[in-house]
Amino acid sequence: MKRVWLTRLLGVISICMLLSTSLLAARDAIVLKEFAVYPSEEPKVLVANLRFDYELSSYLRESLLNGVTLRSEVRFDLVWYSEWWFDRREPLTSIVTELKYHALSGQYQLIQKNSGNSWNFSSLTAALEYLGDVGRFQLPPLPKKAYSNEAALFTEAILEPESPDSPLNLSYLFSDKHRLVSQGVLWTIQP
Repeated sequence: MKRVWLTRLLGVISICMLLSTSLLAARDAIVLKEFAVYPSEEPKVLVANLRFDYELSSYLRESLLNGVTLRSEVRFDLVWYSEWWFDRREPLTSIVTELKYHALSGQYQLIQKNSGNSWNFSSLTAALEYLGDVGRFQLPPLPKKAYSNEAALFTEAILEPESPDSPLNLSYLFSDKHRLVSQGVLWTIQP
């Protein structure tokens, strides 16, 4: 009787541990909250509105506070579906932003590499909110083949340290704790 009770108790404890670790793991991610693409006033030019929620892992948060620059990249790729082989992908553009922490001032700084603009924030939450808001981003003109061959626009966000810990550190290659990747979204391009 004691053995059955003990087995059930251990089963309940293991289920609770599995649920708690999966909930903690789900928090360290980039979640796409809003995605919209619409034509601009110029012909054959698209505008994107995106909203990402960034939840840093403890590794990335500690790295940032210890002086490591985090690099965010929102990628826009053209994708052509293939039934026979791998889908063909061609980079269209990307938005690259660096997130830094200045310990002396206690400020977080965002530097957008595309435009050279920079912004300072007093809290990490405010900096991540601003980083996640991509509003009215004008995509470059699409090539003609994008309209004729049923292409799709693929978008995803990646956040990682600017440079790996060490080229000889193999854990960087096989671990997800060093980078966050959002789910990708496809938008079919209509002629």
